[in-house]
Amino acid sequence: MHKLKGSPKIIVFLFYFLCLLRETSGMCPVRCQCNDDVLKVDCDSANLDGVPITLNPELQELRLSNNLIKTIRTYFNVYRNLEFLDLSINHIQTLDNDSFVDLRHLKIILLNRNMITTLQNDTFKGLGTLEVLHLNENYLQELSAKVFVQLENLETLDLSQNSISNIDPEAFFGLKKLKTLFLRDNKLANIPSTPFQYLSKLIKLDLGFNPLQNIPDGAFSVLNSLQELSLDGCGIRNIHLEAFKWLNSLLILRIQDNDLYEVPTKALYKVIRLEELNIGQNKFQELKAKSFDRLKYLHTIEINGCPLLNNIEKDTFSENTNLKTIIITHNKELKHLEDGTFDNLPNIQYVSFRGNSFESIPNNLLSWDELQVLDVRDNPLVCNCSLFWLWKLLVTKNFSASDGDTTQVVCANPPSLKGKVLSNLPHDDLDCYNIDAQRQLIIGLIVAASIAAAIFVVLGFRYRDKLSGVLKTKWGRKEPQYQKTCAEEESTILQAAQQSLKMTPVTEL
Repeated sequence: MHKLKGSPKIIVFLFYFLCLLRETSGMCPVRCQCNDDVLKVDCDSANLDGVPITLNPELQELRLSNNLIKTIRTYFNVYRNLEFLDLSINHIQTLDNDSFVDLRHLKIILLNRNMITTLQNDTFKGLGTLEVLHLNENYLQELSAKVFVQLENLETLDLSQNSISNIDPEAFFGLKKLKTLFLRDNKLANIPSTPFQYLSKLIKLDLGFNPLQNIPDGAFSVLNSLQELSLDGCGIRNIHLEAFKWLNSLLILRIQDNDLYEVPTKALYKVIRLEELNIGQNKFQELKAKSFDRLKYLHTIEINGCPLLNNIEKDTFSENTNLKTIIITHNKELKHLEDGTFDNLPNIQYVSFRGNSFESIPNNLLSWDELQVLDVRDNPLVCNCSLFWLWKLLVTKNFSASDGDTTQVVCANPPSLKGKVLSNLPHDDLDCYNIDAQRQLIIGLIVAASIAAAIFVVLGFRYRDKLSGVLKTKWGRKEPQYQKTCAEEESTILQAAQQSLKMTPVTEL
């Protein structure tokens, strides 16, 4: 007992030491990775049902994704220096007022893939420094007035894949620095033009996969800084002539996967600075001449998966001399391209005709040697001498693309070459020698016929007296009204012989 004298003091001292150690460095939960050197904790998939409060209070980055957290309340008042917080893929249903009030240094918060149904006006109180907010894949149905008013420095807001059908006219009030807004895959039946009035700095807007159907005049007229607009998958049937009015800065437009029966050429007049356009998966049957009139800065166009497209007229791209990338793929009714379709396009570098129904591709369609990427795979090509130019190009030029080896062009016909890679075939298999032989035979027959005609004329001239006598004897003598002199007859016959001896030019077969 004497040896244990003073032990309580030692125990108390150790207790206070542990408390001090806990305050300065924190205690790392099981399945978490804590790094006090960089003030970072990773508790992703740690099977946590709440926010741990034993971590280093100086923490700057906290990852709590894919756990079982249902509520957050005021747990974060311990970690006032947080700059990054990931709460995605949890079971959070509500965000209480003042939940983040003490996180005055927070810049990024990820709340996607939870069960959040509503947002309160004071939900984001204290987050004046926040720059990125992800609320996608939740159960939000509406956005109330001034719900984001506390987020004066927010630059990116993701609200995609919710069930939002109503946006209050003042919902975006206070978002004066917002640059990127995702409203993709919600239930918006109309363009929320009035709420957009507070987004004067917006650069990127994604409204894809909302049941919009109609884009009215002036739908985006207050978004003068907008550079990228996505309206794909909305079932759009009509784009009014003034729909894109005042979008003077727009560079990228995506209107693919809609119900357009023709290219909205006149509506596109309002976006003359457009550089990239995706207009595939619509219902037009043809692209008419000057469909993309006035788009002189256009350098990339994608026309993919149009089920009815069967014709592209000659001057479709005549106004788009700065085109660099042409992607026309998976249009199953498109069987040929007219000569001159891509004339006067000197800057083309990337061409994809993959997955159409081309049996042959004209050699004079493009300046193939100047391309960096060419993809004509998955077409029912007939591999014969007409594709000798393509065979040579694929053998000699190293094309590359992000989705595989574009030189693996497979033949569909003739049956003897079906399934074989064009570039692996020997030259003889393209049957060019037989065509050359046929060409030479035809030329020989034409020459022989010309020589025979000349000989016939010469013989007729030499034996004209005997021939004349035979004819007179058979048919009887008639007095001619006019009789040529011998010299005139000789001159006429010689001219006829010379004409027959002239070779008729033979065009290349």
